[in-house]
Amino acid sequence: MCSGFHSASLLVGVTISTAARGSEERHHAPGDTPSLPWTPMVSTTEPNALVARSFPGLPPGLTAPQLEAVMADEPVICVFAGAGAGKTGVLTLRVARRADDGTAPANRTLVCTFSRKAADELRTRLWRLGVSGVTAGTIHRVALRVLRDHRERTGSPPPSVLGDRGRLVEAVLGERATARAIANLESEIGWAKARLVAPPDYQEAVRDAQRRIRLPAAIVADLYEAYERERQRRGLLDLDDLLLEAAGAMEGDPEFAEAIRWRHRHVLVDEAQDLNPAQFRFLCSLLPESPDLFVVGDSSQSVYGWNGAEPGLLESLPARYPGALVIRLEQNHRSTPAIVALSSAALGSGRPDHATRVGGALPALAGHDDENAEARWVARQVWLARGPSRRWSHIAVLARTNAQLGPVAKALSAQHIPFSHAGGDLGPASDLGTPTRDGTVERRDEEPAVERDPADAVVLSTFHRAKGLQWPCVFVIGLSEGLTPLRSARTEAALDEERRLLYVAMSRAEDELWCSWAASDGHGERRRCRWLDDVEVARDALAVRDAPASSEAITANMARLRSLVS
Repeated sequence: MCSGFHSASLLVGVTISTAARGSEERHHAPGDTPSLPWTPMVSTTEPNALVARSFPGLPPGLTAPQLEAVMADEPVICVFAGAGAGKTGVLTLRVARRADDGTAPANRTLVCTFSRKAADELRTRLWRLGVSGVTAGTIHRVALRVLRDHRERTGSPPPSVLGDRGRLVEAVLGERATARAIANLESEIGWAKARLVAPPDYQEAVRDAQRRIRLPAAIVADLYEAYERERQRRGLLDLDDLLLEAAGAMEGDPEFAEAIRWRHRHVLVDEAQDLNPAQFRFLCSLLPESPDLFVVGDSSQSVYGWNGAEPGLLESLPARYPGALVIRLEQNHRSTPAIVALSSAALGSGRPDHATRVGGALPALAGHDDENAEARWVARQVWLARGPSRRWSHIAVLARTNAQLGPVAKALSAQHIPFSHAGGDLGPASDLGTPTRDGTVERRDEEPAVERDPADAVVLSTFHRAKGLQWPCVFVIGLSEGLTPLRSARTEAALDEERRLLYVAMSRAEDELWCSWAASDGHGERRRCRWLDDVEVARDALAVRDAPASSEAITANMARLRSLVS
């Protein structure tokens, strides 16, 4: 159970007045919010002034934007931060700072994220900062607690949560149930619920979204309706229902909502680019008219559109709250300058990320005849990459789908190199111990057998599972059309997400980055990923810039320098 989730016995049936809230934070009347069209606030706070207001846990070396995010007093703050910018560290420091100075007591602070792995990291970081009493957990866990409290208040039985929706989907499919059919239908139900689409509206929503599905939309809609009937007959709620039911409880019971908002007066959201409409609705239900809200995220790392996420929800927050302070963290503290440059080129957005590190090897691009040749090359380079100061666990091999990791696993086994598959959560719906699937229904087989050495092993991971992780040496493989991007990505939105996913994968590397592709997968020819053209242009530019000068150029430069001092 997440820390901070206590019994609601003190809240149920109690109306909490403004006077009862005490003076522990600033209160803002509705009239305090300007009604002018939104323009981002320009901070006038000097870094030195912020340092003067330091607190004991503030580490040295924060950049001016990071320091501002930790110390600013605005009630609504949106932090847009790229890969390696330290956004989670900034969020936890802000929690610690406000708990320290009393502007946001820990026991009234709620920190939400969208996967169990991220929630565990948040709690660990807060513990290291000496902060206790904060409610830190996934948005599904928060929704479950809210719904339990409301049902206790109304005398209703506690919710029964369907941990694995696939089992109920299998029952609905009956004789038509296959592994692929279950995965497809489960994915469509999850997408629809995340986007607040009921069964009668499913066909229209699919058309509007230009979503590619494997069954006629009418059949999926009927199966979705059958799933809902069976779920309700059994008295179960799936993970998406937790959000919908909890939001409905908050919206339909103002007295209860006021109590919950009092308990969670200060709300912070990490990885907010992963919000989907259902999560966003529940989040908004937690906020009073004048919220105390801090969100961090990066739209360029929004890779869960298949699960209903909408990066535009993060981007819309400043407009929803006129006068919100917008802070941009554009310095990458994780990767070498070359890795930052090539990752940004893969994204193709011209984003102004800057590396704070210096030096580093030029990333490599390599093509191969087929997947097996690529796998053998990976195994050889992995063997060479390990050294006295680098463990096997400092090396990761990332691919778009699980199936692509099979040949790599065999090649590593042939070289007696230990490996394991990345665990953790795949996305915003991963919570409450629920097994999840890999975001694509195009897996060609099950995950390969795993050799595990928990102490030291090369990590094999899909792009999705790698999100939020980092390694000194990263191999991004299988960069061929049909895999990156997947051949099912036909719409502009789907292709944009595939491109962001490549950016996520490449930006996991700290010191060394290797990108490779295969001209054949054993079923036919493939050409390399279209976005590698931009990556190669960026790499060539770096190679020319860093090339040793010719003897003639050195002589000419020396002559120029002599002329300047003569």
